[in-house]
Amino acid sequence: MDVNLIEENHHQHEVGSKWSPLFEDGPGPINVTARIGSTVQLNCKIQLLYDKTVTWVHRKSDDIQLLTVGRQVHSSDQRISLSFRYPNNWRLQIVYITDRDDGVYECQVATHPPTTKKTYLRVDVPTVRMSVTGTGDVTRGSNDVFYKTGSTLEIVCKVVHAGSNNGSKVSWYRGRQTISTGITERTSNDSSSTTIVSTLKIKHVQKTHSGNYTCLVGSPSASAAVTIHILNGEQPAAVHDGNSGPLVCCVAGWWLLTLCCLVLSS
Repeated sequence: MDVNLIEENHHQHEVGSKWSPLFEDGPGPINVTARIGSTVQLNCKIQLLYDKTVTWVHRKSDDIQLLTVGRQVHSSDQRISLSFRYPNNWRLQIVYITDRDDGVYECQVATHPPTTKKTYLRVDVPTVRMSVTGTGDVTRGSNDVFYKTGSTLEIVCKVVHAGSNNGSKVSWYRGRQTISTGITERTSNDSSSTTIVSTLKIKHVQKTHSGNYTCLVGSPSASAAVTIHILNGEQPAAVHDGNSGPLVCCVAGWWLLTLCCLVLSS
């Protein structure tokens, strides 16, 4: 179906006439910001609609999707529904928001030409930062830190724009091994963002605590990583493999699939 081909009939009025439909909030665009996992309701309040048909369309880059026509949902995405509110709000609802939901949403009325109101939806995706503090002597590289045995370490993972669903839980790993002890977490909220600070504390570290530590949050996921070396009399240069480099995290694609990329040291 052509998304711009909106049902017309013999009762249709020309745009600009005193009987033409009007958007209650004015014709100008609206900006909406949402968090991953939240529910969004996009309002479209129309006066003097009479028997005209209302259509919702989603535009993103060159992709155009027909979402609703009248009170019928035409999208195969079950997260999308028309949540009509009497007397005149043709409200579009999207649950469990993901980053692929951003873009322009058009509420169209079947006039000639179509009367359109745009809503620009921006989805805030999680960003993750990691830092390490500890007792004892330390040497730092770009993503490598060196501590002596017996030190106490705190690895802090800060997540900004965390989602609002259960997928926002922070997970910790050393290599492929899940870490479940020594972790504390606090969450703060404001009107536009949720921030999670998760702290992993390791007391009296030993050589066996060396490795790549990763914190991961969300679905789709974002992460950060750091490589920790525990020294027992060695010099940092002696334990840094000349054929390898620090692990850094890259967020790839619109699914935010997090890849840990092995960067060769120069």
